[in-house]
Amino acid sequence: MTLYKTMVTPRSNFATPLRGDTLFGQLCWAIRYAFTEEKLKKLLVSYESEPFCVVSDGFAPNFLPKPSLPSSLMNEDADKKANRKKIWMSKEDLQEGNFTKAKNNNEVYQKKDAEGIVMHNSINYKKFNTGEGFDPYGVKEYALNPKDIYFLLDETKLSKDELHKAFELLSNMGYGQDTTVGKGRFKFSEFKKYPIQNSKTVMTLSPFSPQGLACKDIFYTPFTRFGKKGAHRANQNPFKKPLLLADTGSVIVFTDSYNKGYVGKAIKNHTSHADIIHQGYAIAIGIKELS
Repeated sequence: MTLYKTMVTPRSNFATPLRGDTLFGQLCWAIRYAFTEEKLKKLLVSYESEPFCVVSDGFAPNFLPKPSLPSSLMNEDADKKANRKKIWMSKEDLQEGNFTKAKNNNEVYQKKDAEGIVMHNSINYKKFNTGEGFDPYGVKEYALNPKDIYFLLDETKLSKDELHKAFELLSNMGYGQDTTVGKGRFKFSEFKKYPIQNSKTVMTLSPFSPQGLACKDIFYTPFTRFGKKGAHRANQNPFKKPLLLADTGSVIVFTDSYNKGYVGKAIKNHTSHADIIHQGYAIAIGIKELS
């Protein structure tokens, strides 16, 4: 499999954070629309044993997340509040184990990502009024800086050009919630190959399922995914069962050097549709081996 990187530049605010498992689900819809439903079904036939594509979260350009490791293993000082804000690391520092060189948002961005609540009012579309009175509700929105996104691609199943076409369609359709009112639009750069560093210790680039993972040790932060179905399948009971995952930045220690490029498993049977598959995989990049 080949690892590619592209930089996404938002053209509007987002209503959903850039997460790899959500991106993968929307990429599947884009493949269906860009090609055919049969093409998508063919790609998913062997997904439980060999994924055709694994998608990362969005990261600050030229940086990766700080690993989810105890402070003692990263030689951090006692200022826990300051350490929690240091969330970005360069690839070189990760591979050399220079965890104390992690940077916070102010050191990486001239202007930080912003999030806020936008107020709306419920409308009765039969009467075209607000009903019995003022009925406000808030929707969270994100004004994002450019983000790097990684794709681990099996080009024997889906070519780089096909990925580009599907992702271009997704960029115009919009990502996440409220795309019908213009949220989640973006443009992206050329897909460039990114070297995969093998190591006995790897870090994940999206939430994943560690269930059944054979490893020597694992460090992670739990993450609960409350997913929804997309497109026409959201018409009735759009909610999926909650999934308990290991969050982005998880660190896994193996006995031998790990060269598979990803960890995790596909997740099924969490909705009323048996053919829906959740990306329980995560791209795994080598970092400094833990002694």
